[in-house]
Amino acid sequence: MRALPEPYVLVILLLDAVLLLFLFERLLSALRAGMECCRSFYSTREFLGNNYLCASARQIFVLLLPFYAITLVVTDVSRIGFGWTLLALVALALFRMLAGRLTGWLSGKNGTFRSLERINEALCVLAIFASLPVFVLGWLAPEIPHWLLWGALSLIALGAAVMYVLRGTQIILSAQFPIYYWVLYLCALEFLPICVVVNILMHGN
Repeated sequence: MRALPEPYVLVILLLDAVLLLFLFERLLSALRAGMECCRSFYSTREFLGNNYLCASARQIFVLLLPFYAITLVVTDVSRIGFGWTLLALVALALFRMLAGRLTGWLSGKNGTFRSLERINEALCVLAIFASLPVFVLGWLAPEIPHWLLWGALSLIALGAAVMYVLRGTQIILSAQFPIYYWVLYLCALEFLPICVVVNILMHGN
């Protein structure tokens, strides 16, 4: 079994765990929101109109980020340490949020991009929560090849990305937003920043 993480990492994770325990009802709501995004378009529309579910997904997403950061470190996806990994994930989340809101403001379709933001948060909660067993396996059984852990995380991330594109496309089409600009948005403000952050996490430059 691996050695325990550094004390400050354990403190952050324990505080987060206590907060998640206090917000257990919101955690269940956030997970339900993620599942709703994987169902029919109509259930997605109902989810987007539920402010409680949307607020829950946003709060739980923030609380789960440290767990995802330590998952990336334990599985050797990230080689720059817990603190820098967490900062990189927070920076990526803030960039995507600000980019989406700026794009919505410039295009005059602010509500459309707010909906995309909500879908993204709900699916991220689902993906991060699904990744936690990978962290447990990687920590308790360090003899497991890292490529297996990478593969598991990649499949989870790919599933969330595919669902985001599918649900996002439905929202974009229903708002009569040109699909060409949606593709440009995905390439420039969604996938490119993720590729940059992944490169930083894996290589440290």
